[in-house]
Amino acid sequence: MVSRLMKFLLPIKDSKYFLLLSEVLKSGLEKHGQKVDIILRDELSKNPDCIKNYDFVFVFTITGDWIRDLAIEYGKPYIYMDKGYCRNARLRDPEAFIRFSPNNWQPLKYLKKFSDRNDRWEELLSIPIRKHTKDGKLISVETLDPKPHHKKDGEFILLAGSSAKYHLYMDIEDPTTFARGVVKKLGELTDRTIIYRPKPSWNAKEDVEGTIYIGSRKVKFHELLKKDLYCVITHTSNAALEANFYGVPTIVLGDAIAKPISSTKLNHINDIYKPTLEEKHSLGRSLSYFQYKMKEIEEGTMFENLKEVFEEELNGS
Repeated sequence: MVSRLMKFLLPIKDSKYFLLLSEVLKSGLEKHGQKVDIILRDELSKNPDCIKNYDFVFVFTITGDWIRDLAIEYGKPYIYMDKGYCRNARLRDPEAFIRFSPNNWQPLKYLKKFSDRNDRWEELLSIPIRKHTKDGKLISVETLDPKPHHKKDGEFILLAGSSAKYHLYMDIEDPTTFARGVVKKLGELTDRTIIYRPKPSWNAKEDVEGTIYIGSRKVKFHELLKKDLYCVITHTSNAALEANFYGVPTIVLGDAIAKPISSTKLNHINDIYKPTLEEKHSLGRSLSYFQYKMKEIEEGTMFENLKEVFEEELNGS
């Protein structure tokens, strides 16, 4: 079946990885008869009017916030690209997943469209997100395979911070100010102990009064999940997905991918939502259609699966 012709603009940095990704994406889209033009970000900043000639603009990572703003200014849909949900490899690794989200930070609007499709999810469940070794030998692996929620409520609330770049991208207060506000509100609602873990890579992170502060990069998130946690709270971090699938309830205050299986307000803290195992698998089936490896992108699999979504965006659905 011939796809509707769409014209895509892909602004990139002048770097080896961006060049590789752009050629892979161009190849995959052209396999379906689509038109793709690659432009350096510097050139786009000098000639923003060129956006008028395209149906979609790709925005790759938070550093492309100004490109998103340009697309909105010119009334053009954008496709946001960033790290996938299965963190099996670093972003620049060819085996890493890249997520595609039309006109939003996360593809929440379209999740139900793929909630009954098992093929990609079944494959994803076999991919390790973490490997455990002893004396150089592999002893176990962890995948995204969801677990039921713990029967007994835990003691600690874990507040997982997002990056400063994300807060700028979303035009919300800085992470420390945001965290202080959350901690203050929680203090009015519960006596539970709060653990605060800011984004480990954020150099300007600070302690927040009233919490057990964990700012060290050496303390890994998956290690904290093994503590006696009551819930994990975040604005958008992928930590919510990993926590919820691990069996820990979550509160999502922004548009994290785990939002459909989470509470969304702090005043739900004493009656937190605990999704069923099927609800978690349903989300897994859906999100698997919005992340792809380099090879899949180059082969055209991403466009083949999401072309109807892109068409809906063009039609203003």
